Amino acid sequence: MSSIVRQPVFYPVSVVFLDDSADFLHALRGLFPNAPTHHFFTAQDEARAFIESASQRGARHSPMSGAAWSEFEKKGGNALGQDALANAARFEDVAAIVVDYDMPGQDGLEFLATVKDANCTRILLTGTADESHAVDAFNAGLIHFYVKKSDPAMTRKLAQALANAQQKFCAQHGHIGVHGVGAVYADRRTIDVLQTLAQRERIVEYYWRPEQNAVLTFDAQGHAGVFLAWDAHDWDAQCDVVTDEGGPAALRDEMEGRRIMPVFWPNEAYRPGMARVEFAVPQQVPGSQDIYTSWTRIEGVELAPEFVTYAQWLRSQQAA
Repeated sequence: MSSIVRQPVFYPVSVVFLDDSADFLHALRGLFPNAPTHHFFTAQDEARAFIESASQRGARHSPMSGAAWSEFEKKGGNALGQDALANAARFEDVAAIVVDYDMPGQDGLEFLATVKDANCTRILLTGTADESHAVDAFNAGLIHFYVKKSDPAMTRKLAQALANAQQKFCAQHGHIGVHGVGAVYADRRTIDVLQTLAQRERIVEYYWRPEQNAVLTFDAQGHAGVFLAWDAHDWDAQCDVVTDEGGPAALRDEMEGRRIMPVFWPNEAYRPGMARVEFAVPQQVPGSQDIYTSWTRIEGVELAPEFVTYAQWLRSQQAA
């Protein structure tokens, strides 16, 4: 497994919808009633200005080169890259553009060709007569997905395309783990477990935390949880810390037997005199020999002042 891996990060993002029909946009709003990050336009100039403004605001430089890399080499650590949790504007980043093909003036493809520096998924809505244009645009790489408005499954296909766009966009941001730290979280099987958990528990955002080598999760109300993933190396290291720190032998025995998975938050591992330790039942990851995960709700999580959750961002938007 690579010693440099992108770590899990996921959060609500913006989608721009453009259609000259106000009635159709109203119908689209009904499909996504719980997505206050989305924006709907009938005017092409307004949509273009919004997208380009968001692209400039959200422009990021590679942490693998330049000043960011130089700073990492000086300070060291087990992660590099910007901390998405500290970027309050991340919810306004445009992850997808949904454009109708048949519009007066410029058609949807001509509009997309004029949008500058938009690093996002491009989705075209078509009528039956426009499908050949969409196929040609897809084959040429001008769009990533298209769906016919007349398709009975349009709602489901569009929702899935936007979900994929969100996952793809968020995966480009957040921390990069180095020296193999947290590599198990980049395992496809672990990612599948985390994504299934997010759907089941209605988690709207999660972030790998380098200090704890854990994934911090939040639902739409801001309630926190901690997702852990340990492979054989992690289990051995955690057990050794318990012994080295003079922890209870019974705790190590239970951990070695994979019967409990302690949540030492806000620490990464056992520390003497910890006021509170949560205990979860580890679940073996399907298809793995010795990867286990757990998820535990955590009350009273204290975040640094610069960190902003989706729940906090929503409240600030409603108060504005």
